[in-house]
Amino acid sequence: MALITLSTDFGTKDGYVGAMKGRILSMHSEAQLVDITHEITPQNTAEAAWCIRRSAPQFPDGTIHVVVVDPGVGSERKPLLVYANNQWLIGPDNGIFSLLLKRFNPVAIYHLDSKTEWWDAHQSFDGLALFAPAAACLANGTRPMEMGHPATNIKELDIPNPTFDECHATGEILHFDQFGNAISNIRQKDILELPNETFTIECGTHQFPLVNHYSAVREGERLAILNSDGLLELSVCGGSAEDSLHLNRGVQVVLS
Repeated sequence: MALITLSTDFGTKDGYVGAMKGRILSMHSEAQLVDITHEITPQNTAEAAWCIRRSAPQFPDGTIHVVVVDPGVGSERKPLLVYANNQWLIGPDNGIFSLLLKRFNPVAIYHLDSKTEWWDAHQSFDGLALFAPAAACLANGTRPMEMGHPATNIKELDIPNPTFDECHATGEILHFDQFGNAISNIRQKDILELPNETFTIECGTHQFPLVNHYSAVREGERLAILNSDGLLELSVCGGSAEDSLHLNRGVQVVLS
């Protein structure tokens, strides 16, 4: 029985996800379908990339991950099939797999054909027309070479790296999670490499103490924490840093 996960920005009210599930099950009736999320911010490829990087490694070998956040649907962007970390990745070649594949080098990369005996690409809904049947074909044992042709690389997201000097590490906010926590690009190892164990963390006009857990400060107070991805996160205890502090993606985060 194949395990197939679905991650999209479709939401659940319009039937898009249901249509994809129906297409998969009509081709592979024993598939076990797992929803990772359908609440990715519409067309936010960076958010999709972080989501699949966080979740895919927790699944067993052989899992097929279908990720459809596809602002370039119908254009010249390539449909992608990748094998890495003993799992399969299916979705548009627009950067959504790049963070995961920096962690796990791809073993094989294919560009799926736009038209085969199993599918025909669509100008607005490749989730149904192409990616769902591709996952079902893979689950049925169809060889990747029958579905597309080998490729040598994938498109990567332009994720900025923090900069450093003798006294500072300067990063920025990459995105916000469901709770309004601001996720930065400053990594735990960046902090460990600072020459002094005592430092300040600033974002805009706000300062954040680095603590070990969210309740280390009183409700409504600011805090910084190293999250489960090993990244510096700016938060407000019991609240939303995004809303209450009026933060935005791209705002600088400075360790001094």
